[in-house]
Amino acid sequence: MSASLASRVAIIASVAALYAVGKALTAYIPSPWGIGEFLIGLFIPAYFAVVSDTLPVAVGAGLGTFVGDVVFLTPLHETTPILSLVAGVPANFTAFLLFGYFVKRYRSWPAFVAGTVCFVTLGNLIAAINVVEFLALPQGLILGFTLFWNIGAIPAVIVGVPILVRATQPLVGRSNILRYNAEWSGKVGGRQTAVALAFAALFVLFGAALFIGAPGTLSSWPGLGVYFAIAAVVVVIVGPVAGLLAGTKRPAY
Repeated sequence: MSASLASRVAIIASVAALYAVGKALTAYIPSPWGIGEFLIGLFIPAYFAVVSDTLPVAVGAGLGTFVGDVVFLTPLHETTPILSLVAGVPANFTAFLLFGYFVKRYRSWPAFVAGTVCFVTLGNLIAAINVVEFLALPQGLILGFTLFWNIGAIPAVIVGVPILVRATQPLVGRSNILRYNAEWSGKVGGRQTAVALAFAALFVLFGAALFIGAPGTLSSWPGLGVYFAIAAVVVVIVGPVAGLLAGTKRPAY
C-alpha cells in the first residue's frame, strides 16, 4: 500500500515535531564531553519506524534532530547547527531508514530487539565519527560518544516503543500515519527469548568492549559506568519480554 504525498508530509512533520520535543526534555542532562545529549527521546522516531512508512520517518528523524539541536541544544552550547547537519542529521536518517525497513521485513519482537541494538548503535557510531572528525577531537572519543548515546537510546527504545504500540494499536490502519501492525507475539516463547537475550547480551558486550578499548577516555567521565550498568540491566532483563507490553494479537512465529 502506497502512501499519498499528504500522508508522507504528515509523517515527516509528526516525527520531526515530536522528536524535537523529546530532545528538549533531555537537553539539560549534561553530556560527558559537552557535546550532544542523553538520547532517551530516540524512542519517538523508533516507534514511528515500526508503524509508519519508512522513508518519511527517516526524513522526519533527520529533520527533528536538527530542529531540536538548533532550538534547544545550541543555546546550551551542546552543539551547533553545522555540527548537527554534519553528524546528527545523517546519523538519524541512516539509522531509521535501515531500522524501519528491517522491522517491517522481520516483524517479530526478537527482530525488533536486534534491529534496535544494531541500527541504533550504527547511527550513534556514524554521529560519533562525524563529530570527532569535524571537531578534530581525540579518536578515542568515538567510542565514548557511541557508548554514551547507546545507553540512553537503546533501553528507551526497547521499553518505550511497545508501550506506545499498545496504546495506539486501535488506531493502526485507521490513520494515514499509523499504517503497520507490529505483529509481536503476546506470548514469550523459547526461541523469542533466546534471540532477544542474545542481542541484549550483544549490547552489553559492545559496551564492555568500549570500556576496554578506550579506558582513559571513558574514565574521564566516571558516571558513564553507572549509566551503562543501569542500561545493561534494563536491556538484559526487559529486552526479552517487553514485547508483551504491546499485546499484539497475531504471533510472529
